[in-house]
Amino acid sequence: MKFKSLIKLSSLVLILGITIQTFSQSKKNKIMDNTKNEKIGLLVIMKAKEGKEQEVKEFLLGGLSLVNAEPKTESWFAFQIDEQTFGIYDTFETEEGRQAHLKGEVAKALLANAGDLLEGFDASRDIKTVDIQASNHKEGNQNNGLLVIMKAKEGKTSAVEDFLQAGKSLVSSEPATLSWYAIKINEETYAIFDTFADDAGRDAHLKGKVAAALMENAPEILEGFDASAIQKINILASK
Repeated sequence: MKFKSLIKLSSLVLILGITIQTFSQSKKNKIMDNTKNEKIGLLVIMKAKEGKEQEVKEFLLGGLSLVNAEPKTESWFAFQIDEQTFGIYDTFETEEGRQAHLKGEVAKALLANAGDLLEGFDASRDIKTVDIQASNHKEGNQNNGLLVIMKAKEGKTSAVEDFLQAGKSLVSSEPATLSWYAIKINEETYAIFDTFADDAGRDAHLKGKVAAALMENAPEILEGFDASAIQKINILASK
């Protein structure tokens, strides 16, 4: 996808015009659908330009109404990692659904406004196609999350994938872990994305079996992994 040379003001107004009140009600009513059959996804990490942080946040909040109109976008999460760093993670059953999203209104708006809002954003680099290795869902309002990106040691990709598959059964016994995804970004890079209703649920997960197993096995199967790779995130909006 190429950046548009001109940004249509009307498109920006449409997105940023969604009120916080409307978003809050949508988020309050959000529960996970356990029937989802998510196989592939997209992971986008972006950095707001200095002074543009609130505009990026409002842009993401406004995106919720657009993805709600995309029937083949199964799940969509807008999140914030730190003051300047934001992200989008979304899932699909088929490549057809993913391509429809990439040609849809959210992607068009992101590309149209990236030059004004984002620092050094490159769609070919920063919009990552991912495969979903495993997932687990429970009902509940999703407000907080974790994003863990990890690199397999040479020759250890199978061990990492086995670990992630085992993690699915472990999080099944964590009632406060609402959504949990094991993701393959490329041949050596993997990630875990999970969500919780509150800090208590997230803290319980961080003290649970999956986190303990990750820290125990990391020196053997992961390249240069330490606890700083476990990033706490705020879920701004979700479908």
